[in-house]
Amino acid sequence: MLSLNYRYILYPLLLFLFFFLTPLAQAMPADIDGHWAEDSIKNLMAEGILNGYPDGSFRPDQSITRAELAKILAVAYGFNPSGRKVQFSDTEEHWAEEYIAALAKAEIITGYPDGKFKPEAPITRAEMVAMLTRLLKVGTEEEQYTIDFAPTYPDLAEEHWAFYQIELAAKLGLLPRYYAPDFGPSRLASRADTAWMLQQLRNLKTVRGQVLDQPEAGTSLLTIQPEGDGEIQIAVVPPEAVVFRNNITTTPEALMKDDQITIVYNRNGEPAVVKAFGEVNQKDLLSRLSAMVKGKLTPEQIAAILAGNWDEVKEGINGELYNQLLNLGLTPEEAESILVQDWAYLDTVSRDRLAGALSAYLGITKDLSGAILARDWEMIKEYARIELTAMALSKILS
Repeated sequence: MLSLNYRYILYPLLLFLFFFLTPLAQAMPADIDGHWAEDSIKNLMAEGILNGYPDGSFRPDQSITRAELAKILAVAYGFNPSGRKVQFSDTEEHWAEEYIAALAKAEIITGYPDGKFKPEAPITRAEMVAMLTRLLKVGTEEEQYTIDFAPTYPDLAEEHWAFYQIELAAKLGLLPRYYAPDFGPSRLASRADTAWMLQQLRNLKTVRGQVLDQPEAGTSLLTIQPEGDGEIQIAVVPPEAVVFRNNITTTPEALMKDDQITIVYNRNGEPAVVKAFGEVNQKDLLSRLSAMVKGKLTPEQIAAILAGNWDEVKEGINGELYNQLLNLGLTPEEAESILVQDWAYLDTVSRDRLAGALSAYLGITKDLSGAILARDWEMIKEYARIELTAMALSKILS
């Protein structure tokens, strides 16, 4: 039997161990009862990813700061603070500095052009969606789009910096239903939004592996050998899915045998985003050129131009080019003569304006557009080489 003195020492010690070393379940705040995001909030709080406030509330409809979201994502995805400092000028000694540094190193979060992160600024819907999609390695800066997206939201144009991230998130089913009919990219995201979207993201199925056979022409059936010892899987890619090969949008049939592939399924269990990487081939190069001109010319049209078959291409762009010429101030007669290549009708000024119109339409320099119109193939190759080199250097330096 313990002596009285030992009991006085041991019992307080046992109480200390019980209350302070045993994990305690986080009490669920009363202000989430009946809330539309209640289940998501409870699940993430139970895992220790989200926390309430000292007064016992969660405040689901309150906005969330950029620093708070950085910590939440770091905890949820295991980006452990390493003590490494980050280059942002306004995060030094901030309570979330190491979380921010970890996510910045993983290219999940970015700062502003002035070198600041603005950790205490409330995060917008567009910023939150961009961070979430980067966790899936989709919607990255390396991706190039040669396909047209029918905008999901009428207030979101393709020119918006987060257009593609938001469209991909919509296809994956990551956006709350009340983000409609307008998305409101500049509106602040709430704590409830954060919980619900993060929960959906973590529930998505992702398959990584290798393409076993090249899909047959006109089909969307992919045979995948998953990583590890998983059984062979068959994926039927629906038409609305977004497919990349070497970071350029394409079709399932363009994927090649032995490509490394990642398939992200949406909330309904259907392939929504497919990313494959493999040996660069001629179609990849044509697709990249198509991406350079923002999809205004298809890879097939570019191949026809390089082969000298201008007649196969001009019919496809005549209508849009005609309108561009009129917008630049050319007369209908001048525009017509340009489209039929009646150069004798045009003076030097008109020819220069044509080069400007084609440049604006394709997103290339006037020199290159002028060379295309003159069918000067050696000059086309030279200007294209210069532009591709400039793009590559810009990417490397940035």
